[in-house]
Amino acid sequence: MLVDVHAHIGQLSAAAARPTRIGLYAGTCGLDAVLVSNQDAAAEPRGAANQDEVDVNEACLTACRSQSRLVPLYWVRAGQFDSQPDAMAGALATEPFAGVVFAPAANGYVADDPLLNPYLTALERTVRPALFCVTDAPAATPARVVRLAERHPRVPVILCCCGGSADTRAAMLDAVGSACKRKAADVYVDTSHADGDGIRAAVRALGAERVLFGTDALRHGDAHIPRTIALLDELRKTVPGIEFEQVAGGNAARLFGLGRPGRLRLG
Repeated sequence: MLVDVHAHIGQLSAAAARPTRIGLYAGTCGLDAVLVSNQDAAAEPRGAANQDEVDVNEACLTACRSQSRLVPLYWVRAGQFDSQPDAMAGALATEPFAGVVFAPAANGYVADDPLLNPYLTALERTVRPALFCVTDAPAATPARVVRLAERHPRVPVILCCCGGSADTRAAMLDAVGSACKRKAADVYVDTSHADGDGIRAAVRALGAERVLFGTDALRHGDAHIPRTIALLDELRKTVPGIEFEQVAGGNAARLFGLGRPGRLRLG
């Protein structure tokens, strides 16, 4: 199974891809599943759609029903009047959301703020992972995300690089590696914005079981498809078979329950 755990759709945000474009990307690249969240929930940067949490997640479900390879993620607008932990938990219990996305820099909160504790506690009950958009912004540093994860060690937390610098990507490996060594949190990294060398370095540093393939699709527009095809081809040749299978989709299938009866059905 090949899975991209990091993609964004949207109808109102200029930076987000339309669902049909992500569906084309998935099919052309031979991906079995692409996990998507609706970027219309973002309040920043200027010009972001800043739409209601319920509305954007319903739109995400509708998009995924129309594109069989798309798997929905629930976007949390923590700190906003339209966002409540109980509402999130209810949506996870009744709809096929595979996990939850937190984007501190895009929604104006700090990644380790206590206001997130009730959301993570609810995720413990619903057995869903949390994905955090990590950036160069002080509110969304890897260290802050890992501190939150250490308060909730039963929740799988995936740090997804959202266009951060090389220093931020290095900080992700350091923070996650430290937490894993101390067995303080169940944390992972995605491969977004890393080249083959960077991905192999992550596998060496953390172990293949802590690395998930993700690309921040379609950050590179029309060039995203050939870039992803070339990257997957390179990884097949340079990462040992079992480790490649883990990184390219096995870890995602395990954490998000992909293909599990009663959880998610991929077309």
